[in-house]
Amino acid sequence: MLNEFYDDINSFTYNGKNSLDMGLVVYEKENIYGRPKPVIEKVNIPGRGDVILNNKTDPIDNEEYEDFQKVYKCYVMPEEYQDLEMVARNVYAWLYQTVQYARLDDSYERNYYRMAHVSEEMSVEEIAAALLGTLEIQFTCHPYKYSYDGERTLTLTKTTRIFNTEGFTAYPYMKIYATGAVTLYINDRAHTFKEIEDYIEVDSTLLNAYKGDTLQNNKMTTTLFPKLVAGENKIRWAGNVKKIDIVPRWCCL
Repeated sequence: MLNEFYDDINSFTYNGKNSLDMGLVVYEKENIYGRPKPVIEKVNIPGRGDVILNNKTDPIDNEEYEDFQKVYKCYVMPEEYQDLEMVARNVYAWLYQTVQYARLDDSYERNYYRMAHVSEEMSVEEIAAALLGTLEIQFTCHPYKYSYDGERTLTLTKTTRIFNTEGFTAYPYMKIYATGAVTLYINDRAHTFKEIEDYIEVDSTLLNAYKGDTLQNNKMTTTLFPKLVAGENKIRWAGNVKKIDIVPRWCCL
């Protein structure tokens, strides 16, 4: 609808809908790039002082950070002033149609998106009143953001090196087209599978292996899920593998 103007006007897209399509323009932002704080747990050891605990179950996992708040300050486009109540109802339905974390993109961080949810409750009446001046929309965001490049599918048919340039471990989605027993090697780690029929899907974010709608965790015989560390990742395999599709999900703070 207004896509031709998106490059010139600041906006954000939440759960698949852009603020411009809802009649809202972003004119100011707070903490738009994020300042997530690390989760630090300390224990005092007599004679040594405080020591920071390392609660990682896997040494290559990323550090834990807290969610953070970001705020978009918006005004309604002049042509929408004729029916602010309708705009308010549409905005309310858009922002509160889900209570889950949903994808959040904006025109400030053009190559990344975050997972977020609206963290401040507002009624339709409160939104309508705010539209007379400034509407502030506050999101609670996961600390890590994801690059658009990391959403592209990489298809591997032979031993390959792929490079993670974001500086943090990525938790990919993989679809392994194979039959029988397979061992997948990523650098010096082996991930073993058994009794694969046609393919198996492995999601290292959800910590599940499946085929379509059917769980296949019993066919993954190693505990740790595949991960892509910062820098070089050498990927190879043993077994009857036709190809492997990888969505790397590159991430950073």
